Amino acid sequence: MSVRFFIIFTLLCLLSAEMCGHPEANVVTKTDSTSQSTRRKLARLLRQTITVQPRDRAAERIAAQQDREYFERYSGRTINSIRIVRRNVFDSTTQVWGEKKVNALHRLSQERTIRRDIFIHPGDTLNPLLIKNNRQLIRSRDYISKVDVEVVPLAEDTMKVDLIIYTQDRWSIGVDLHAESNADTYFELYDDNLLGWGNSLNIKTYFNWKTWAYGGNLFEFATPNLWGSFFAGRIIAGKGFNESDFGAEIKKDFIRPTDYMVGAYGYYRKEPINSYTEELDFNTTYTKVGVWGGKSFYMPNMRNSVFFTGHYHMISYDERPYVDIETNPYFHNEHSLLFSVGLYREQFRTSSLIYGYGVDEDIAYGYQFALYGGRTWGEFRNRWYTGGMFHAGHFTSIGYLRWGIGLGSHINPDGRFYRTTLISDLNWFSNLLGNGRYRVRQFVDLNFTRGWNRLKGYYEYIGFDDHAEIRGLQETIYGTHRLVLNSETVCFTPWNFKGFRFALYGFADMGVLGYDGNLFNNSFYSTLGIGVRIKNEHLIFRTINIRLGIALGKNGWLGMQYFNISTEDKRQPLRFIPEKATAIDYNADRDYGTWN
Repeated sequence: MSVRFFIIFTLLCLLSAEMCGHPEANVVTKTDSTSQSTRRKLARLLRQTITVQPRDRAAERIAAQQDREYFERYSGRTINSIRIVRRNVFDSTTQVWGEKKVNALHRLSQERTIRRDIFIHPGDTLNPLLIKNNRQLIRSRDYISKVDVEVVPLAEDTMKVDLIIYTQDRWSIGVDLHAESNADTYFELYDDNLLGWGNSLNIKTYFNWKTWAYGGNLFEFATPNLWGSFFAGRIIAGKGFNESDFGAEIKKDFIRPTDYMVGAYGYYRKEPINSYTEELDFNTTYTKVGVWGGKSFYMPNMRNSVFFTGHYHMISYDERPYVDIETNPYFHNEHSLLFSVGLYREQFRTSSLIYGYGVDEDIAYGYQFALYGGRTWGEFRNRWYTGGMFHAGHFTSIGYLRWGIGLGSHINPDGRFYRTTLISDLNWFSNLLGNGRYRVRQFVDLNFTRGWNRLKGYYEYIGFDDHAEIRGLQETIYGTHRLVLNSETVCFTPWNFKGFRFALYGFADMGVLGYDGNLFNNSFYSTLGIGVRIKNEHLIFRTINIRLGIALGKNGWLGMQYFNISTEDKRQPLRFIPEKATAIDYNADRDYGTWN
Protein backbone atom coordinates (compact mmCIF):
# COMPACT_ATOMS: atom_id res chain seq x y z
CA MET A 1 0.00 0.00 0.00
CA SER A 2 1.34 3.42 -0.95
CA VAL A 3 0.96 6.30 1.48
CA ARG A 4 3.01 8.80 -0.50
CA PHE A 5 -0.05 10.91 -1.15
CA PHE A 6 -0.71 11.84 2.45
CA ILE A 7 2.65 13.39 3.28
CA ILE A 8 2.84 15.19 -0.05
CA PHE A 9 -0.70 16.53 0.31
CA THR A 10 0.14 17.84 3.77
CA LEU A 11 3.17 19.73 2.47
CA LEU A 12 1.24 21.13 -0.46
CA CYS A 13 -1.44 22.43 1.87
CA LEU A 14 1.23 24.43 3.71
CA LEU A 15 1.77 26.44 0.53
CA SER A 16 -1.87 27.58 0.78
CA ALA A 17 -1.61 28.40 4.48
CA GLU A 18 -2.99 31.90 3.96
CA MET A 19 -6.41 30.29 3.66
CA CYS A 20 -6.14 28.96 7.18
CA GLY A 21 -5.04 32.33 8.51
CA HIS A 22 -7.40 34.41 6.40
CA PRO A 23 -9.60 36.57 8.65
CA GLU A 24 -12.61 35.92 6.45
CA ALA A 25 -12.27 32.20 6.95
CA ASN A 26 -12.43 32.31 10.78
CA VAL A 27 -15.65 34.19 11.47
CA VAL A 28 -17.73 32.77 14.33
CA THR A 29 -21.40 32.96 13.32
CA LYS A 30 -23.88 34.02 16.02
CA THR A 31 -26.82 35.31 13.93
CA ASP A 32 -28.33 34.50 10.56
CA SER A 33 -27.07 37.78 9.06
CA THR A 34 -23.59 37.07 10.32
CA SER A 35 -23.79 33.56 8.85
CA GLN A 36 -24.91 34.91 5.48
CA SER A 37 -22.09 37.48 5.52
CA THR A 38 -19.60 34.77 6.33
CA ARG A 39 -20.89 32.56 3.51
CA ARG A 40 -20.55 35.45 1.05
CA LYS A 41 -16.99 36.08 2.20
CA LEU A 42 -16.10 32.41 1.92
CA ALA A 43 -17.63 32.26 -1.54
CA ARG A 44 -15.60 35.30 -2.59
CA LEU A 45 -12.46 33.69 -1.17
CA LEU A 46 -13.26 30.49 -3.08
CA ARG A 47 -13.72 32.39 -6.34
CA GLN A 48 -10.39 34.11 -5.79
CA THR A 49 -8.73 30.81 -5.04
CA ILE A 50 -10.08 28.72 -7.92
CA THR A 51 -9.53 30.80 -11.03
CA VAL A 52 -10.70 30.11 -14.55
CA GLN A 53 -8.79 31.54 -17.50
CA PRO A 54 -10.66 31.80 -20.83
CA ARG A 55 -9.24 30.02 -23.84
CA ASP A 56 -7.79 32.24 -26.57
CA ARG A 57 -7.56 30.09 -29.69
CA ALA A 58 -6.29 32.95 -31.87
CA ALA A 59 -3.43 33.64 -29.46
CA GLU A 60 -2.52 29.93 -29.47
CA ARG A 61 -2.29 29.86 -33.26
CA ILE A 62 -0.19 33.02 -33.35
CA ALA A 63 2.17 31.67 -30.68
CA ALA A 64 2.61 28.37 -32.56
CA GLN A 65 3.40 30.20 -35.80
CA GLN A 66 5.87 32.51 -34.11
CA ASP A 67 7.64 29.55 -32.52
CA ARG A 68 8.06 27.93 -35.95
CA GLU A 69 9.24 31.03 -37.78
CA TYR A 70 10.88 33.23 -35.16
CA PHE A 71 14.48 32.00 -35.34
CA GLU A 72 14.41 31.50 -39.11
CA ARG A 73 14.14 35.29 -39.40
CA TYR A 74 17.65 35.67 -37.96
CA SER A 75 19.28 32.61 -39.50
CA GLY A 76 22.88 33.22 -40.58
CA ARG A 77 23.49 36.27 -38.41
CA THR A 78 26.37 36.41 -35.95
CA ILE A 79 25.72 36.01 -32.21
CA ASN A 80 27.22 39.03 -30.45
CA SER A 81 26.44 38.16 -26.82
CA ILE A 82 24.31 35.85 -24.67
CA ARG A 83 22.57 37.24 -21.59
CA ILE A 84 20.68 35.23 -18.98
CA VAL A 85 17.68 36.49 -17.01
CA ARG A 86 16.74 34.24 -14.08
CA ARG A 87 13.34 34.24 -12.42
CA ASN A 88 12.17 32.78 -9.14
CA VAL A 89 9.63 30.00 -8.66
CA PHE A 90 6.69 32.41 -8.59
CA ASP A 91 6.28 35.90 -10.00
CA SER A 92 8.15 38.47 -7.93
CA THR A 93 5.01 40.63 -7.68
CA THR A 94 2.88 37.86 -6.14
CA GLN A 95 0.86 38.78 -3.06
CA VAL A 96 0.02 35.18 -2.12
CA TRP A 97 1.54 34.38 1.25
CA GLY A 98 2.60 30.82 0.36
CA GLU A 99 4.17 31.86 -2.96
CA LYS A 100 6.07 34.70 -1.31
CA LYS A 101 7.43 32.28 1.31
CA VAL A 102 8.52 29.81 -1.36
CA ASN A 103 10.33 32.56 -3.27
CA ALA A 104 12.04 33.71 -0.08
CA LEU A 105 13.18 30.20 0.84
CA HIS A 106 14.21 29.11 -2.65
CA ARG A 107 17.86 29.21 -3.69
CA LEU A 108 17.76 30.65 -7.22
CA SER A 109 19.68 28.72 -9.88
CA GLN A 110 23.07 30.29 -10.28
CA GLU A 111 23.84 31.98 -13.59
CA ARG A 112 26.80 29.68 -14.18
CA THR A 113 24.42 26.72 -13.73
CA ILE A 114 22.31 27.96 -16.63
CA ARG A 115 25.29 29.10 -18.69
CA ARG A 116 27.05 25.73 -18.53
CA ASP A 117 24.09 24.22 -20.44
CA ILE A 118 24.56 26.61 -23.35
CA PHE A 119 26.51 25.07 -26.22
CA ILE A 120 26.19 28.05 -28.56
CA HIS A 121 28.66 30.90 -28.06
CA PRO A 122 29.26 34.54 -29.05
CA GLY A 123 30.80 34.62 -32.50
CA ASP A 124 28.82 31.61 -33.73
CA THR A 125 26.45 31.88 -36.66
CA LEU A 126 22.83 31.65 -35.51
CA ASN A 127 21.49 28.24 -36.47
CA PRO A 128 17.74 27.84 -35.72
CA LEU A 129 18.09 24.07 -35.24
CA LEU A 130 20.84 24.48 -32.63
CA ILE A 131 18.94 27.26 -30.84
CA LYS A 132 15.86 25.04 -30.48
CA ASN A 133 17.97 22.05 -29.39
CA ASN A 134 19.70 24.17 -26.76
CA ARG A 135 16.38 25.53 -25.51
CA GLN A 136 15.08 21.97 -25.21
CA LEU A 137 18.18 20.91 -23.26
CA ILE A 138 17.73 23.67 -20.67
CA ARG A 139 13.99 23.05 -20.48
CA SER A 140 14.62 19.35 -19.81
CA ARG A 141 16.28 20.08 -16.44
CA ASP A 142 14.03 19.08 -13.57
CA TYR A 143 14.69 22.31 -11.69
CA ILE A 144 13.60 24.55 -14.62
CA SER A 145 9.90 25.13 -15.30
CA LYS A 146 10.12 27.58 -18.20
CA VAL A 147 12.67 28.72 -20.82
CA ASP A 148 12.32 31.43 -23.47
CA VAL A 149 14.92 32.71 -25.94
CA GLU A 150 14.73 36.23 -27.36
CA VAL A 151 16.79 37.48 -30.33
CA VAL A 152 17.65 41.21 -30.32
CA PRO A 153 19.27 42.66 -33.49
CA LEU A 154 21.98 45.26 -32.85
CA ALA A 155 21.03 48.76 -33.99
CA GLU A 156 24.55 49.54 -35.19
CA ASP A 157 25.00 46.25 -37.08
CA THR A 158 21.87 44.38 -38.11
CA MET A 159 23.92 41.31 -39.09
CA LYS A 160 24.71 40.78 -35.39
CA VAL A 161 22.24 39.79 -32.70
CA ASP A 162 22.17 39.42 -28.92
CA LEU A 163 20.48 36.40 -27.33
CA ILE A 164 18.53 36.76 -24.09
CA ILE A 165 17.67 33.50 -22.33
CA TYR A 166 14.88 33.74 -19.76
CA THR A 167 14.57 30.91 -17.23
CA GLN A 168 12.13 30.30 -14.41
CA ASP A 169 13.00 27.98 -11.55
CA ARG A 170 10.95 25.18 -10.07
CA TRP A 171 10.87 24.57 -6.30
CA SER A 172 13.37 21.73 -6.13
CA ILE A 173 13.00 20.19 -2.65
CA GLY A 174 10.61 17.30 -2.18
CA VAL A 175 9.74 14.43 0.13
CA ASP A 176 8.14 11.06 -0.41
CA LEU A 177 6.90 8.24 1.81
CA HIS A 178 6.25 4.74 0.53
CA ALA A 179 5.07 1.70 2.47
CA GLU A 180 4.74 -1.89 1.30
CA SER A 181 2.12 -4.38 2.50
CA ASN A 182 4.72 -6.06 4.75
CA ALA A 183 5.23 -2.68 6.55
CA ASP A 184 8.67 -2.10 5.01
CA THR A 185 8.78 1.66 4.45
CA TYR A 186 11.13 4.31 3.17
CA PHE A 187 11.15 8.04 3.69
CA GLU A 188 12.75 10.00 0.87
CA LEU A 189 14.13 13.53 0.92
CA TYR A 190 15.54 15.01 -2.27
CA ASP A 191 16.77 18.28 -3.73
CA ASP A 192 17.12 18.46 -7.52
CA ASN A 193 18.91 21.82 -7.51
CA LEU A 194 21.27 21.67 -4.58
CA LEU A 195 22.38 25.20 -3.59
CA GLY A 196 21.34 26.39 -7.05
CA TRP A 197 24.11 24.40 -8.76
CA GLY A 198 21.77 22.09 -10.69
CA ASN A 199 22.98 18.94 -8.90
CA SER A 200 20.62 16.54 -7.14
CA LEU A 201 20.90 14.80 -3.78
CA ASN A 202 18.53 12.03 -2.75
CA ILE A 203 18.45 10.36 0.68
CA LYS A 204 16.23 7.39 1.54
CA THR A 205 15.79 6.06 5.06
CA TYR A 206 14.28 2.57 5.42
CA PHE A 207 12.32 1.31 8.42
CA ASN A 208 9.48 -1.04 9.31
CA TRP A 209 6.53 0.95 10.57
CA LYS A 210 5.18 -1.97 12.62
CA THR A 211 8.34 -2.93 14.48
CA TRP A 212 10.25 0.35 13.90
CA ALA A 213 13.24 -1.73 12.87
CA TYR A 214 15.86 0.33 11.03
CA GLY A 215 16.53 -0.92 7.50
CA GLY A 216 19.39 1.30 6.31
CA ASN A 217 20.03 4.39 4.19
CA LEU A 218 20.55 4.96 0.49
CA PHE A 219 22.34 8.04 -0.86
CA GLU A 220 22.37 9.20 -4.46
CA PHE A 221 24.13 12.22 -5.96
CA ALA A 222 23.87 13.24 -9.61
CA THR A 223 25.06 16.11 -11.76
CA PRO A 224 23.52 16.70 -15.21
CA ASN A 225 26.46 18.67 -16.61
CA LEU A 226 29.87 18.35 -14.99
CA TRP A 227 31.77 21.67 -15.21
CA GLY A 228 30.04 22.58 -18.46
CA SER A 229 31.47 19.53 -20.26
CA PHE A 230 28.00 18.05 -20.93
CA PHE A 231 29.10 14.93 -19.07
CA ALA A 232 26.48 13.71 -16.60
CA GLY A 233 27.59 11.86 -13.47
CA ARG A 234 25.88 9.76 -10.85
CA ILE A 235 26.95 8.04 -7.62
CA ILE A 236 24.77 5.75 -5.51
CA ALA A 237 25.61 3.97 -2.25
CA GLY A 238 23.68 2.34 0.58
CA LYS A 239 21.26 -0.40 1.53
CA GLY A 240 17.62 -0.83 2.37
CA PHE A 241 16.58 -4.07 4.10
CA ASN A 242 17.58 -6.86 1.68
CA GLU A 243 18.73 -4.55 -1.10
CA SER A 244 22.18 -2.99 -1.55
CA ASP A 245 23.36 -0.55 -4.22
CA PHE A 246 26.88 0.76 -4.87
CA GLY A 247 27.83 2.26 -8.19
CA ALA A 248 28.97 5.16 -10.32
CA GLU A 249 28.31 6.28 -13.89
CA ILE A 250 29.56 9.05 -16.15
CA LYS A 251 28.25 9.68 -19.64
CA LYS A 252 27.85 12.20 -22.43
CA ASP A 253 25.00 11.82 -24.92
CA PHE A 254 24.49 13.17 -28.41
CA ILE A 255 23.12 16.71 -28.04
CA ARG A 256 23.96 18.20 -31.46
CA PRO A 257 23.56 16.81 -35.00
CA THR A 258 27.37 16.40 -35.22
CA ASP A 259 28.60 15.17 -31.86
CA TYR A 260 30.09 12.30 -29.90
CA MET A 261 28.89 10.14 -27.04
CA VAL A 262 30.92 8.29 -24.43
CA GLY A 263 30.33 6.74 -21.05
CA ALA A 264 31.23 4.16 -18.43
CA TYR A 265 29.63 2.58 -15.38
CA GLY A 266 30.44 0.17 -12.58
CA TYR A 267 27.75 -1.18 -10.34
CA TYR A 268 27.22 -3.68 -7.54
CA ARG A 269 23.70 -4.67 -6.52
CA LYS A 270 21.97 -7.12 -4.22
CA GLU A 271 18.26 -7.48 -4.79
CA PRO A 272 15.47 -9.93 -3.93
CA ILE A 273 13.50 -11.39 -6.83
CA ASN A 274 9.89 -11.90 -5.77
CA SER A 275 8.20 -12.16 -9.15
CA TYR A 276 9.02 -15.45 -10.85
CA THR A 277 7.08 -17.66 -13.23
CA GLU A 278 7.59 -20.72 -11.04
CA GLU A 279 6.47 -18.81 -7.93
CA LEU A 280 9.97 -18.92 -6.42
CA ASP A 281 11.60 -16.10 -4.47
CA PHE A 282 15.36 -15.71 -4.23
CA ASN A 283 18.14 -13.15 -3.83
CA THR A 284 20.62 -12.12 -6.49
CA THR A 285 23.97 -10.38 -6.13
CA TYR A 286 25.84 -9.18 -9.18
CA THR A 287 28.45 -6.79 -10.53
CA LYS A 288 28.06 -4.90 -13.82
CA VAL A 289 30.72 -2.98 -15.74
CA GLY A 290 30.30 -1.22 -19.06
CA VAL A 291 31.89 1.31 -21.41
CA TRP A 292 30.51 2.75 -24.63
CA GLY A 293 31.15 5.43 -27.22
CA GLY A 294 29.84 6.75 -30.50
CA LYS A 295 30.08 9.44 -33.14
CA SER A 296 27.50 11.22 -35.30
CA PHE A 297 28.01 13.31 -38.45
CA TYR A 298 25.44 15.74 -39.83
CA MET A 299 24.78 15.56 -43.59
CA PRO A 300 23.21 18.88 -44.72
CA ASN A 301 22.04 17.57 -48.08
CA MET A 302 20.02 14.80 -46.41
CA ARG A 303 19.16 16.90 -43.31
CA ASN A 304 19.99 14.01 -41.01
CA SER A 305 22.92 12.48 -39.16
CA VAL A 306 24.71 9.17 -39.57
CA PHE A 307 25.94 7.57 -36.33
CA PHE A 308 28.14 4.72 -35.11
CA THR A 309 28.20 3.34 -31.55
CA GLY A 310 29.91 0.54 -29.66
CA HIS A 311 29.17 -0.89 -26.21
CA TYR A 312 31.08 -3.37 -24.03
CA HIS A 313 29.19 -4.91 -21.12
CA MET A 314 30.13 -7.43 -18.41
CA ILE A 315 27.91 -8.97 -15.75
CA SER A 316 29.00 -11.44 -13.06
CA TYR A 317 26.69 -13.03 -10.47
CA ASP A 318 27.79 -14.02 -6.97
CA GLU A 319 24.32 -15.13 -5.83
CA ARG A 320 21.64 -16.45 -8.19
CA PRO A 321 19.16 -19.29 -8.76
CA TYR A 322 19.96 -22.54 -10.58
CA VAL A 323 21.38 -22.06 -14.08
CA ASP A 324 22.43 -24.31 -16.93
CA ILE A 325 22.78 -23.96 -20.68
CA GLU A 326 18.98 -23.95 -21.19
CA THR A 327 17.79 -22.48 -17.88
CA ASN A 328 17.75 -18.92 -16.56
CA PRO A 329 19.96 -17.27 -19.23
CA TYR A 330 19.08 -13.98 -17.57
CA PHE A 331 21.49 -14.99 -14.75
CA HIS A 332 24.35 -16.24 -16.92
CA ASN A 333 27.75 -14.61 -16.44
CA GLU A 334 28.84 -13.07 -19.72
CA HIS A 335 30.79 -10.45 -21.65
CA SER A 336 29.16 -8.69 -24.60
CA LEU A 337 30.35 -6.40 -27.36
CA LEU A 338 27.63 -4.76 -29.45
CA PHE A 339 27.84 -2.25 -32.31
CA SER A 340 25.24 -0.15 -34.11
CA VAL A 341 25.15 2.00 -37.23
CA GLY A 342 22.28 4.10 -38.49
CA LEU A 343 20.66 7.40 -39.40
CA TYR A 344 18.62 9.81 -37.32
CA ARG A 345 16.98 13.20 -37.44
CA GLU A 346 15.37 14.99 -34.50
CA GLN A 347 13.62 18.34 -34.23
CA PHE A 348 11.25 19.82 -31.68
CA ARG A 349 7.87 21.52 -31.67
CA THR A 350 6.78 23.44 -28.60
CA SER A 351 3.31 22.75 -27.28
CA SER A 352 1.48 22.40 -23.96
CA LEU A 353 -1.16 20.33 -22.14
CA ILE A 354 0.27 17.02 -23.30
CA TYR A 355 2.21 15.47 -20.43
CA GLY A 356 2.37 18.71 -18.43
CA TYR A 357 -0.19 21.10 -16.99
CA GLY A 358 0.21 24.32 -18.93
CA VAL A 359 4.01 24.63 -19.18
CA ASP A 360 5.84 24.61 -22.51
CA GLU A 361 6.75 21.10 -23.66
CA ASP A 362 9.21 20.15 -26.39
CA ILE A 363 7.85 17.26 -28.45
CA ALA A 364 10.42 15.52 -30.65
CA TYR A 365 9.66 14.56 -34.23
CA GLY A 366 11.89 12.83 -36.72
CA TYR A 367 13.14 9.28 -37.09
CA GLN A 368 15.90 6.82 -36.22
CA PHE A 369 17.01 3.72 -38.10
CA ALA A 370 19.70 1.41 -36.72
CA LEU A 371 21.26 -1.97 -37.40
CA TYR A 372 22.87 -3.95 -34.57
CA GLY A 373 25.48 -6.67 -34.47
CA GLY A 374 27.81 -8.13 -31.89
CA ARG A 375 29.24 -11.03 -29.96
CA THR A 376 28.58 -12.46 -26.50
CA TRP A 377 31.00 -14.66 -24.57
CA GLY A 378 29.02 -16.63 -21.98
CA GLU A 379 29.84 -19.19 -19.32
CA PHE A 380 28.02 -21.94 -21.26
CA ARG A 381 28.32 -20.86 -24.89
CA ASN A 382 29.44 -18.02 -27.12
CA ARG A 383 26.98 -16.58 -29.60
CA TRP A 384 26.37 -13.81 -32.10
CA TYR A 385 23.66 -11.17 -31.94
CA THR A 386 21.93 -9.34 -34.79
CA GLY A 387 19.00 -6.97 -35.00
CA GLY A 388 17.55 -3.78 -36.30
CA MET A 389 15.02 -1.11 -35.42
CA PHE A 390 13.16 1.83 -36.91
CA HIS A 391 10.95 4.41 -35.24
CA ALA A 392 9.53 7.70 -36.44
CA GLY A 393 7.23 10.42 -35.19
CA HIS A 394 5.50 13.33 -36.85
CA PHE A 395 2.62 15.75 -36.42
CA THR A 396 -0.49 15.11 -38.50
CA SER A 397 -3.77 16.94 -39.02
CA ILE A 398 -5.36 14.81 -36.26
CA GLY A 399 -2.50 14.87 -33.76
CA TYR A 400 0.93 13.40 -33.11
CA LEU A 401 1.79 9.88 -34.26
CA ARG A 402 4.86 7.86 -33.36
CA TRP A 403 5.49 4.24 -34.30
CA GLY A 404 8.39 1.88 -34.17
CA ILE A 405 9.45 -1.70 -34.75
CA GLY A 406 12.48 -3.71 -33.59
CA LEU A 407 13.61 -7.26 -34.26
CA GLY A 408 16.57 -8.93 -32.59
CA SER A 409 17.90 -12.44 -32.13
CA HIS A 410 20.82 -14.40 -30.72
CA ILE A 411 22.50 -16.92 -33.00
CA ASN A 412 23.86 -20.21 -31.68
CA PRO A 413 27.22 -21.63 -32.86
CA ASP A 414 25.26 -24.03 -35.10
CA GLY A 415 23.68 -21.07 -36.88
CA ARG A 416 20.19 -21.40 -35.38
CA PHE A 417 18.32 -18.34 -34.14
CA TYR A 418 17.14 -18.39 -30.54
CA ARG A 419 15.74 -16.00 -27.93
CA THR A 420 14.30 -13.96 -30.81
CA THR A 421 12.13 -10.94 -30.00
CA LEU A 422 9.88 -8.70 -32.09
CA ILE A 423 8.63 -5.48 -30.48
CA SER A 424 6.38 -2.89 -32.11
CA ASP A 425 4.89 0.24 -30.56
CA LEU A 426 2.43 2.91 -31.66
CA ASN A 427 1.79 6.10 -29.69
CA TRP A 428 -0.76 8.72 -30.66
CA PHE A 429 -2.29 11.74 -29.02
CA SER A 430 -4.90 14.00 -30.54
CA ASN A 431 -4.99 17.73 -30.98
CA LEU A 432 -6.76 19.58 -28.20
CA LEU A 433 -10.46 18.95 -28.63
CA GLY A 434 -13.44 21.20 -27.87
CA ASN A 435 -14.03 24.93 -27.96
CA GLY A 436 -14.65 25.55 -24.27
CA ARG A 437 -12.45 26.09 -21.26
CA TYR A 438 -12.23 22.36 -20.54
CA ARG A 439 -9.62 21.07 -22.95
CA VAL A 440 -9.60 17.41 -23.91
CA ARG A 441 -6.89 15.26 -25.43
CA GLN A 442 -7.08 11.60 -26.39
CA PHE A 443 -4.10 9.26 -25.93
CA VAL A 444 -3.67 5.79 -27.45
CA ASP A 445 -0.68 3.46 -26.92
CA LEU A 446 -0.37 0.08 -28.62
CA ASN A 447 2.36 -2.46 -27.84
CA PHE A 448 2.93 -5.79 -29.58
CA THR A 449 5.65 -8.18 -28.37
CA ARG A 450 6.36 -11.66 -29.69
CA GLY A 451 9.06 -14.16 -28.76
CA TRP A 452 10.42 -17.24 -30.50
CA ASN A 453 12.67 -20.05 -29.25
CA ARG A 454 12.65 -18.83 -25.68
CA LEU A 455 14.44 -20.86 -23.02
CA LYS A 456 13.34 -21.70 -19.47
CA GLY A 457 13.41 -19.50 -16.40
CA TYR A 458 13.22 -15.93 -15.24
CA TYR A 459 12.43 -13.29 -17.87
CA GLU A 460 12.09 -15.86 -20.62
CA TYR A 461 8.39 -15.08 -20.36
CA ILE A 462 6.69 -11.70 -20.17
CA GLY A 463 3.78 -10.26 -18.25
CA PHE A 464 2.02 -6.91 -18.18
CA ASP A 465 4.87 -4.58 -17.20
CA ASP A 466 5.55 -0.85 -17.13
CA HIS A 467 6.06 -0.66 -20.90
CA ALA A 468 2.77 -2.45 -21.64
CA GLU A 469 0.72 -2.15 -18.47
CA ILE A 470 -2.90 -2.90 -17.71
CA ARG A 471 -3.42 -0.45 -14.87
CA GLY A 472 -4.60 -1.83 -11.55
CA LEU A 473 -4.78 -5.46 -12.68
CA GLN A 474 -3.82 -7.88 -9.91
CA GLU A 475 -3.45 -11.20 -11.71
CA THR A 476 -0.33 -13.32 -12.24
CA ILE A 477 -0.10 -13.92 -15.99
CA TYR A 478 2.82 -14.92 -18.21
CA GLY A 479 3.37 -15.76 -21.86
CA THR A 480 5.66 -15.22 -24.83
CA HIS A 481 3.23 -13.20 -27.00
CA ARG A 482 1.51 -10.01 -25.88
CA LEU A 483 -0.72 -7.28 -27.32
CA VAL A 484 -1.74 -4.32 -25.13
CA LEU A 485 -3.92 -1.33 -25.99
CA ASN A 486 -4.03 1.63 -23.58
CA SER A 487 -6.62 4.32 -24.21
CA GLU A 488 -6.91 7.43 -22.05
CA THR A 489 -9.11 10.50 -22.39
CA VAL A 490 -7.73 13.45 -20.43
CA CYS A 491 -9.67 16.60 -19.59
CA PHE A 492 -7.36 19.47 -18.61
CA THR A 493 -9.60 21.55 -16.40
CA PRO A 494 -9.22 25.33 -16.01
CA TRP A 495 -9.20 24.94 -12.23
CA ASN A 496 -6.20 26.55 -10.58
CA PHE A 497 -6.04 26.09 -6.83
CA LYS A 498 -3.05 28.10 -5.65
CA GLY A 499 -1.05 26.87 -8.61
CA PHE A 500 -2.25 23.26 -8.36
CA ARG A 501 -3.86 22.18 -11.61
CA PHE A 502 -6.26 19.29 -12.11
CA ALA A 503 -6.63 16.85 -14.98
CA LEU A 504 -9.55 14.41 -15.02
CA TYR A 505 -9.16 11.22 -17.01
CA GLY A 506 -10.88 8.01 -17.97
CA PHE A 507 -8.98 4.95 -19.16
CA ALA A 508 -9.59 1.61 -20.83
CA ASP A 509 -6.68 -0.85 -20.93
CA MET A 510 -7.01 -4.11 -22.87
CA GLY A 511 -4.57 -6.91 -23.51
CA VAL A 512 -4.09 -10.50 -24.59
CA LEU A 513 -1.20 -12.56 -23.30
CA GLY A 514 -0.18 -16.18 -23.61
CA TYR A 515 1.92 -18.80 -25.40
CA ASP A 516 -0.22 -19.42 -28.48
CA GLY A 517 1.19 -17.99 -31.71
CA ASN A 518 -2.32 -16.84 -32.60
CA LEU A 519 -2.71 -13.97 -30.16
CA PHE A 520 -6.47 -14.16 -30.08
CA ASN A 521 -6.39 -17.74 -28.80
CA ASN A 522 -4.81 -16.41 -25.61
CA SER A 523 -6.62 -14.98 -22.59
CA PHE A 524 -8.11 -11.49 -22.65
CA TYR A 525 -7.77 -8.96 -19.81
CA SER A 526 -9.04 -5.41 -19.37
CA THR A 527 -9.42 -2.66 -16.81
CA LEU A 528 -11.69 0.39 -16.90
CA GLY A 529 -11.58 3.39 -14.64
CA ILE A 530 -11.51 7.08 -13.92
CA GLY A 531 -9.11 9.29 -12.04
CA VAL A 532 -7.70 12.72 -11.32
CA ARG A 533 -4.12 13.98 -11.46
CA ILE A 534 -3.01 17.00 -9.44
CA LYS A 535 0.19 18.85 -10.25
CA ASN A 536 1.85 22.17 -9.51
CA GLU A 537 4.39 22.81 -12.26
CA HIS A 538 6.22 25.29 -10.03
CA LEU A 539 7.12 22.49 -7.61
CA ILE A 540 9.35 19.44 -8.00
CA PHE A 541 6.79 17.23 -6.22
CA ARG A 542 5.56 14.30 -8.23
CA THR A 543 2.06 14.26 -9.68
CA ILE A 544 -0.65 13.10 -7.27
CA ASN A 545 -2.82 10.42 -8.88
CA ILE A 546 -6.19 9.25 -7.51
CA ARG A 547 -7.72 6.36 -9.45
CA LEU A 548 -10.82 4.13 -9.36
CA GLY A 549 -11.21 1.07 -11.59
CA ILE A 550 -12.56 -2.40 -12.29
CA ALA A 551 -11.08 -5.41 -14.12
CA LEU A 552 -12.84 -7.75 -16.54
CA GLY A 553 -11.83 -10.83 -18.51
CA LYS A 554 -13.58 -13.29 -20.77
CA ASN A 555 -14.75 -15.21 -17.70
CA GLY A 556 -15.96 -12.19 -15.72
CA TRP A 557 -14.45 -10.18 -12.89
CA LEU A 558 -10.68 -10.21 -12.28
CA GLY A 559 -8.47 -9.23 -9.37
CA MET A 560 -8.13 -5.44 -9.30
CA GLN A 561 -6.76 -2.64 -7.17
CA TYR A 562 -10.10 -0.84 -7.15
CA PHE A 563 -8.89 2.30 -5.41
CA ASN A 564 -5.41 3.78 -5.59
CA ILE A 565 -3.82 6.97 -4.28
CA SER A 566 -0.19 7.39 -5.21
CA THR A 567 2.35 9.66 -6.82
CA GLU A 568 3.83 9.27 -10.26
CA ASP A 569 6.61 10.85 -12.28
CA LYS A 570 5.45 12.99 -15.16
CA ARG A 571 5.64 11.07 -18.41
CA GLN A 572 8.60 12.15 -20.52
CA PRO A 573 8.28 12.70 -24.28
CA LEU A 574 10.05 10.07 -26.38
CA ARG A 575 13.25 11.01 -28.19
CA PHE A 576 15.02 9.98 -31.41
CA ILE A 577 18.60 10.59 -30.24
CA PRO A 578 20.64 7.33 -30.44
CA GLU A 579 21.80 5.81 -27.18
CA LYS A 580 24.36 3.11 -26.47
CA ALA A 581 23.73 -0.06 -28.44
CA THR A 582 21.28 -2.37 -26.65
CA ALA A 583 19.85 -5.75 -27.56
CA ILE A 584 16.20 -5.92 -28.53
CA ASP A 585 14.86 -8.33 -25.94
CA TYR A 586 12.30 -8.68 -23.17
CA ASN A 587 14.89 -7.52 -20.66
CA ALA A 588 17.10 -5.29 -22.82
CA ASP A 589 17.53 -2.63 -20.14
CA ARG A 590 18.73 -5.18 -17.60
CA ASP A 591 21.06 -7.15 -19.86
CA TYR A 592 22.78 -4.44 -21.84
CA GLY A 593 21.77 -1.04 -20.62
CA THR A 594 21.26 1.06 -17.56
CA TRP A 595 21.88 0.12 -13.95
CA ASN A 596 18.71 1.66 -12.52
